[in-house]
Amino acid sequence: MTEEESLGRSLEAQYALAGERYVALYERVTAMQQDIYAGEWRASSVDSGVIPGSGFALGGKLVGDTRDNSYYYTIFRRYSYDDAPHVTLEEIRQMWVERGWDVTGAPMTSENTRLTVTDPDGYWYEIRDHNDGELYLSVHSPVYWGDWGPVTDAIYEREKAEDAARAHGDAFDAAEDKFVHLLPGAYRPFPAWDALEKYPPVSE
Repeated sequence: MTEEESLGRSLEAQYALAGERYVALYERVTAMQQDIYAGEWRASSVDSGVIPGSGFALGGKLVGDTRDNSYYYTIFRRYSYDDAPHVTLEEIRQMWVERGWDVTGAPMTSENTRLTVTDPDGYWYEIRDHNDGELYLSVHSPVYWGDWGPVTDAIYEREKAEDAARAHGDAFDAAEDKFVHLLPGAYRPFPAWDALEKYPPVSE
């Protein structure tokens, strides 16, 4: 989709597309988590991943992108492997090779703490293991054309409306360690377009 085609859509249409892209990223994150560890992962309580960043921040992934006309999604997860199965970076590299992804052919050495790859669809993955008992997973989507400011404002307003109404109960509340604990496949739903009508602000 070209810049003109994307920016020419209504805000509601762009919003729906942003939601589809959000879900598409989480489908890939879920598959990656399940390959590595099927137990609970931790997510930051202040970063649900539902608000995309400006595509410009990634340094020109789209020719002509600015701070206002593009966006991408980023997701972070981590888990402690002290009492859980520990998949090594080399084993993960082999998983990626078996998927046909363009990963370096050289085996990982014990000194390596980071492994990255971009899949054929443009999704970028990073695995970090600093031998501190935790493994870190970061994934970001391709950069998409879109009205970043209006789209993110619309997401934020609806996210806050759902939060105020406790639309998701305590499913995404932080635990005592200030992290949200989630199994692979569990993630905050993209805010509904009609959330402002369903959960209007309570007047004082």
